[in-house]
Amino acid sequence: MRARTLAAAGIAVFVATAAVAVTAPEAKRAKAKKKRKRAKRPSSNAPKGWTWPPSAPMKRQGKACLKTLRELGVAFERGKRARRIATPVVVEDMTFGGVALVPRFRKPPFPMDCHLAVSLARIGPALRELGVAELRFSTIHDYRRVRVNGSVKNTLSRHSFGLAVDVYEMVTDDGTLWTVETDYHAGDSVLHEVEDTVNASGAFRMLLTPQNDAKSHDDHYHFEAEVPEPELTDEERKAERAERKKQRRKARKKRNKRRRSKRRR
Repeated sequence: MRARTLAAAGIAVFVATAAVAVTAPEAKRAKAKKKRKRAKRPSSNAPKGWTWPPSAPMKRQGKACLKTLRELGVAFERGKRARRIATPVVVEDMTFGGVALVPRFRKPPFPMDCHLAVSLARIGPALRELGVAELRFSTIHDYRRVRVNGSVKNTLSRHSFGLAVDVYEMVTDDGTLWTVETDYHAGDSVLHEVEDTVNASGAFRMLLTPQNDAKSHDDHYHFEAEVPEPELTDEERKAERAERKKQRRKARKKRNKRRRSKRRR
């Protein structure tokens, strides 16, 4: 009887040990997977002063943007909620300052942030003076990472916020089609004049072209809207300062905890 009891106890110990041996690697793998997932989370790259979900200052800024867009004569509708677009709008005829944005293959609607619509409306008249009638584009809103100089960065693209548009071709009043991929390096004057005009306008934070990014933007222009920092009330500034102090204290406590932990080792 005693022998059977000891045998049973031995089997139980063996099973428990085996279970621990199986569980430990699984737990280790799960932890490593969680760590990789955290590491892959892209940094925001949102305009300065932006948070998510949109803060009260961002919402006020959005309302002011909609008013400006109306004043610029753009016919638009408020867009449905879209991922990371703070103030979504849909411009049904996709015409901005007399210049038509024509999709190369995608179907409408084309949600975008109000600030991109304003930037396009402001640059439109200057492009019309150059004889540009159409900008043929592929992407506006797309939740993705930055692609620049041939590599993908762990940072959200401004396309993620509906603040950028990729233009591959332009059409002038005489019907001529100008393709960035083939005509830019051939020295086409229209494409280069558009580049200079956009850069000088101040309406765009960035314009990526084959000139400044020959690897990732060799075949299109990447227009990225300029977005001012949201204005804060006095109370909001105080609250922001208090929050920054709180975060600094929290970070300091975390650093001190790590140091104490290292000393104990």
